[in-house]
Amino acid sequence: TIPLSQAQIEIINNINELRIPEPQKLTLSALKCKKCRRTIMSTEDFVDHNKGKGQTAFAFKKRDSSSSIKCSSYFVEPLDWILNEVQEGELEGKIKCPKCQAKLGNFSWAGMQCSCGSWVTPSFAIHREKVDEVLT
Repeated sequence: TIPLSQAQIEIINNINELRIPEPQKLTLSALKCKKCRRTIMSTEDFVDHNKGKGQTAFAFKKRDSSSSIKCSSYFVEPLDWILNEVQEGELEGKIKCPKCQAKLGNFSWAGMQCSCGSWVTPSFAIHREKVDEVLT
């Protein structure tokens, strides 16, 4: 190996000091209807749930071959615009966008099982494929 001169060592040190800062991580801040783009809720309205055991939590006939445990829905608090659409006495039904009436998810006062295997009761689930995520 050829020894480096003092000038070359200084250049290498200067390059190492000029490292590009890591980009800030974007975080989810809100959800928008995928059809009309109306903001329907913020992350403050989300209901956290413990991850379940995945496919082993489902009955044998309901299992699929996927091994990922990513939740397919966002569980949210029962917001005013959702409750306005619920008919009195309804125990379960569809959640629709307040602007365009596109189906966004389902609700059930008795609860639902998340795709990760966990039960959420009562359940107001907004399906991930029906909304766009707003990242900030």
